[in-house]
Amino acid sequence: MVHVTSSQAIKRTLLQVTPVESMPGWETRLYLVEYQPGADGSGHHHPAVGVGYVLSGSILSAFSAEEPVLYRLGESFMDAAHEVHTACRNASETEPMSLLLAYTVKRGEPVTVNPE
Repeated sequence: MVHVTSSQAIKRTLLQVTPVESMPGWETRLYLVEYQPGADGSGHHHPAVGVGYVLSGSILSAFSAEEPVLYRLGESFMDAAHEVHTACRNASETEPMSLLLAYTVKRGEPVTVNPE
């Protein structure tokens, strides 16, 4: 199952959905997320914790009042739940960035909530 959503600068591809047997009504979703050079996805939040892994490039990430942290190729990170992602951008103005992200959520619920 592959489902793609994209803006010009950020592309999210849903790679797999797996039911969580011990949690009826819940599923784990695995995404490939690709940022073009300089792309910025700041301002959103997540209703569930996410676990990520940088496949290429580097990303600057921060939640709420935290200082941004740089995650590079081969590093893993956590997306906090219910906190605004105040920094979420490709750290490079010249190179693309890609990462894998997994979230366990209630079936039918979003994993990313963008500001209105």
